[in-house]
Amino acid sequence: MFKTFTSFIIASCCLAQVFAGPADSSATITLSKEKYTFVFNSKTNAVEVQRSIDNLYASNAYDVDLPIVENYNDEVTIDDVNCKIDDRTPKDFKPEYSYYSEGDIFYSDSRVCYFPLKLLKKNSKGEVTFKETILDPRYFTSAFFSDDQPVTSKEITFVIPRWMKVELKEFNFAGFNIKKATSYDEKTDADVITYTGYNLPAFKTEENSPGPTYIYPHIMVLCKSASAAGHNFTYFATLDDQYAWYKDLVKNINSNTGVISAKAKELTSGLTADMDKIKAVFYYVQDNIRYIAFENGIAGFRPEKADEVLRKKYGDCKGMANLTKSLLTSLGYDARLCWLGTNHIAYDYQTPSMAVDNHMICALNYKGKIIYLDATESYLGINDYAERIQGRQVLMENGDKYVLAHIPVPTTAQNYDYETSKLSITDNDLTGSISHLWKGEDKEMILSGLNSIKKENTDEAMTRYLSDNNSDYVIKELAISNVTSPDKDVTASYQVDMKNGVSVFSKAYYVDLDHKKEFINSAIKTDERKHDYWFDYKENLCRETELTLPLNYKVTGLPADLNIVNDDYEFHLKYTSAPGKLIYKKNILIKNTHLPIAKFAAWNKDIEQLGKAYNETIILKPVNE
Repeated sequence: MFKTFTSFIIASCCLAQVFAGPADSSATITLSKEKYTFVFNSKTNAVEVQRSIDNLYASNAYDVDLPIVENYNDEVTIDDVNCKIDDRTPKDFKPEYSYYSEGDIFYSDSRVCYFPLKLLKKNSKGEVTFKETILDPRYFTSAFFSDDQPVTSKEITFVIPRWMKVELKEFNFAGFNIKKATSYDEKTDADVITYTGYNLPAFKTEENSPGPTYIYPHIMVLCKSASAAGHNFTYFATLDDQYAWYKDLVKNINSNTGVISAKAKELTSGLTADMDKIKAVFYYVQDNIRYIAFENGIAGFRPEKADEVLRKKYGDCKGMANLTKSLLTSLGYDARLCWLGTNHIAYDYQTPSMAVDNHMICALNYKGKIIYLDATESYLGINDYAERIQGRQVLMENGDKYVLAHIPVPTTAQNYDYETSKLSITDNDLTGSISHLWKGEDKEMILSGLNSIKKENTDEAMTRYLSDNNSDYVIKELAISNVTSPDKDVTASYQVDMKNGVSVFSKAYYVDLDHKKEFINSAIKTDERKHDYWFDYKENLCRETELTLPLNYKVTGLPADLNIVNDDYEFHLKYTSAPGKLIYKKNILIKNTHLPIAKFAAWNKDIEQLGKAYNETIILKPVNE
């Protein structure tokens, strides 16, 4: 069970509740053809990629209304679009063109061309064609076989003149019927490579799934170089080329160093220790610069000026990384920019491509140790690393060269969710005091939630979270420490009255000491889930409950210990009897966040054992019985 804060809403999410978006089966793409042709444009003296798309649809029902959406941007133009239904162009056919935004994308050059494909009769045929131009081969990174609808047959053809150097890498072909054919066109002196895939399933959206580059069959296109019409072009033949291009983007940013230096001195005024100064800078950027993603042409790769980010108080990951670096370097520290891809991407820098990375952070070389600073993680302290970047390869600037390194991979000790309870029996209730402590990404989740709502609503939101929205779990005297600092743990303490926590029959008490039972409903529906499950982050959940026994009462029997241990996770439950008290300890560890389909059955079996252990009841009887 994973709890997350949103404004006034505390949602309990378990694996069994994962929503899998059903693919649209109202129509089938019976034939899809995509063709990519590399050409030299003599007017612009540049290499371009001409792309054509031709999709044939067949309706599987009546009144099918499919949204047709095609993306483009400053580097991709849509030159022509056509639509036919049963061999006729609809009278009302009029493609719409507009800017596109999704999620946290604030300003973007990404645009969409869209229109409805209306197939009113069953077995109606629709045909949609696009002609496009990719203006820079660097931006041509991949071609996928799957679509929003099932595809009966799909052809992807590459026409590559001999003057163009391109490598095609195949990903996730296993388990799919995909064939490859090659030929040579003597007239154009070009190699023609055609891939044909058959009976391809539609994209399926499932929460906590790996990114599409891990799942779906696709071809990664590595454009290396070209020599056409007396012009030579170098794209990303090697990682050195990619780094040189990145480095060229950041070398002429020309921030106002006076403004940055003044701000750095202000932030560190009165501080003498290096680490205190470093934290002051890093936490300032975390806390005061709002993260907003940008995808605006070249600005999707070039950071904004540090002083502009400082002035506007918002920026994307590149702007926040550049501001962090600029503030630290103005104080004399060795800070550097780092490019990396989060775990959403299957590739690393062994394949030089713009598809490899989607994130930028700052690295600090301090006394020979590299500390990675990701200011987009608003409430993670220094030396804590988010799951999405743990172990990921980074491309770190180092003058005209670069350094390849990896983000550290912390153990479950980084993320700590610890609760201690001291309870006693009052009539049919369990009453007492509870204290809670959160570290790492558990702490970040709490702080992100608390700081997303109004201050006066903090106690209400926290109460709903701690009680799991259970009205019988009554919280009083709630005290919360540290609702802002990423450098300190978050703690909470309160008095609790668990209504109807005890059942009484004759003189015996039947007690349930675990009212939250984390993960009890986490079995995976294997007949519905299609992809691996990726946990949000590693978990180290600990619970210690001490129950004071009623006077002259004893425990008549203790449930057996539960100890499930493997490389991926651990479940531990233990009851211990002591004079006048009963102690219950629970520890749940998620050590490996990637749970593959092959391990679903074992996971479900272990969750079943956990549920049975949770349902064991403690029986207390008078000592003279």
